[in-house]
Amino acid sequence: MSRDIDELIQFISENFIFDENSYPELKGVDEQARFLFAVRHSALHFSKTAGKIAAVSEDVDHGNEIDIEELKKNVPKALINTLRLAELVGMSEDDLVKAIEDKYRN
Repeated sequence: MSRDIDELIQFISENFIFDENSYPELKGVDEQARFLFAVRHSALHFSKTAGKIAAVSEDVDHGNEIDIEELKKNVPKALINTLRLAELVGMSEDDLVKAIEDKYRN
């Protein structure tokens, strides 16, 4: 199945909803408080995913084999975190591509 990034952003935002059903502390809050919670919660997910990737690397530092399967489980999570945050701040596929190109263009 081929998808573009905008479709993936939409899919993720439809399946990872910041509402009171998933997060009871959001009951009765206004849109600004919901947005701030979503950004903070996204940061927690970034930290959690980065920690899992770091744990794989740390195990290798201690002589263990690299756990490619664990990395493969966390790569999509990292992308989900990124694209959900992009949606929250109003970034589209074009915005993301432009930002990346602007950063790395010589």
